Amino acid sequence: MAVHDVPKPSFIQTVHWMNDGFVCRAEEMTLVHEPTVSTSYTLDKIPELAEQWWEDLSAALERLARTGTNRVSLVQEDIDRSIHEAFGASIDTTVSHWVIGHGDLHWANLTAPRLFLLDWDNWGLMPQGLDAAKLWESAFRVPHFAEEITARLAPDLTCRDGKLSRLWVCANRVLGARRRGRATDQTEHARHAGEVLLAELS
Repeated sequence: MAVHDVPKPSFIQTVHWMNDGFVCRAEEMTLVHEPTVSTSYTLDKIPELAEQWWEDLSAALERLARTGTNRVSLVQEDIDRSIHEAFGASIDTTVSHWVIGHGDLHWANLTAPRLFLLDWDNWGLMPQGLDAAKLWESAFRVPHFAEEITARLAPDLTCRDGKLSRLWVCANRVLGARRRGRATDQTEHARHAGEVLLAELS
């Protein structure tokens, strides 16, 4: 089923082809002229976003959560494995509330001053709060703004599933640095924030 009543580009057509044994897919969407909030995943400064923008975002995520689809963005096994591998945690990581979400919601996939949600490759079923968790994590360099995100999206970020979503996002940062053999400021933030969330979830 298609996504309705959410500010996004409209689907035009899709093309599939083979490349070295891999199936490739490209989707043509209508052009969005609004600039993105950021040109990169992480923010380095607080963006200027109107109150209406935040209201539109909350409404879009609520409508998206109620969309009917059989698409899956994230499964329980991936959550369990990532959190355990990153933190050696033995807490219960079972998600109780699954919703439909964007799956790759960060500041380079959101536009302003008029809101559009871009890049819909990963939308589908996911834990409550996962989209909000990615916005929170990608604002780690501007702590006051990360706190504002937590306050504005509190229903999704402060519930148990929201904390599990934030912990999973942090776990992926830790595991990514481990694979590369190189830590960054984002890794250190993820490790510290993950330890705080583990204590809250225990």
